[in-house]
Amino acid sequence: MVQKDKKLIIYGDSKYAEMIANLFINDSPYEVVAFCVDKEYKTRDKIDGIKVFNLEDINRHFSKEHYIFSAIGYKSVRTHKILYKKIAALSYPVASYVSSKAMIDSSSKIAQNCLILSGVIVEPNVDIKENCFINSGVIICHDAKIKEHSILAAGSIIGGYASVGESSLIGFNSTVTELVNVADETLLGAGSVLLNDTQEATLYLGTPAKAIRTHKDTGIVLEPQKS
Repeated sequence: MVQKDKKLIIYGDSKYAEMIANLFINDSPYEVVAFCVDKEYKTRDKIDGIKVFNLEDINRHFSKEHYIFSAIGYKSVRTHKILYKKIAALSYPVASYVSSKAMIDSSSKIAQNCLILSGVIVEPNVDIKENCFINSGVIICHDAKIKEHSILAAGSIIGGYASVGESSLIGFNSTVTELVNVADETLLGAGSVLLNDTQEATLYLGTPAKAIRTHKDTGIVLEPQKS
């Protein structure tokens, strides 16, 4: 049993935020003591018995000795970035979650508000910047760089010395080969293999991956498939 010696506030009251809270509860030194969300978007008062506060009120209830984590999903990656920055500006220390079932080389760096799930392998000299969510089974090879607010979906692979640009999303079971530079706001579709550098704010699909369309106006927005 991990000793719970830090108190944590989760920003968000969605099912996704609830899932992240359970990760911290079951596999971290953090005790989840509260959820918070902007008053106008609040959908419930408690989650598993833990109170949901209005974000606007948390300074009155919690000291700056508490940690906070922005558990905002990535249906819109720009929103994922904007809301994290809102939380970071509150001056609470910001937590990260690293699964005990991930393998992280001691030479690699993981910044704040990162989520590293089970089965992730991070090889030597990797640099993962703030607010990156690395999902189950991802492999990040040596000397790669993952820039701020980026998402690596389950099963994806980032080759050695590759760089993933800010606010990018690398899809399920896709591969960025070694030395490739992924530009900011790149979306690489599921199962694709990227062999060359990308252009900013562009969707790439296929093996080898090719540019399909731009999303400069909206950023990366994921919509559920219609049945």
